Amino acid sequence: MYQRTYTLDQAATLLNLGRNTLVRRLREAKVLGPNNLPVGRYRGNTHLVMVATGIYWHPICGWTHYGRSEFTDAGLDHIAHKLGIDLARLPAHHAHRATPQPNHARS
Repeated sequence: MYQRTYTLDQAATLLNLGRNTLVRRLREAKVLGPNNLPVGRYRGNTHLVMVATGIYWHPICGWTHYGRSEFTDAGLDHIAHKLGIDLARLPAHHAHRATPQPNHARS
């Protein structure tokens, strides 16, 4: 099942904070570690925080792996509550398909 996620930049904007301020407060709250990845009870809790992984080519080191923390809707609500930030509940994201439009033949 698809879950909408928010990067740290997007989450900071939605919480009306700067990215660095959000990261600092999440580290102080023991949500993120020094590498901006989840720690403690948040590690492996994909209901709140997901870690997007990938690789990129570094000109000196070669292929390098990376991980990026992304918050789900529930995770964003959770950290807003944990940090004492008022946040209106996010709308539920429902996957819906566009209704097919009829193809009219031209004569």
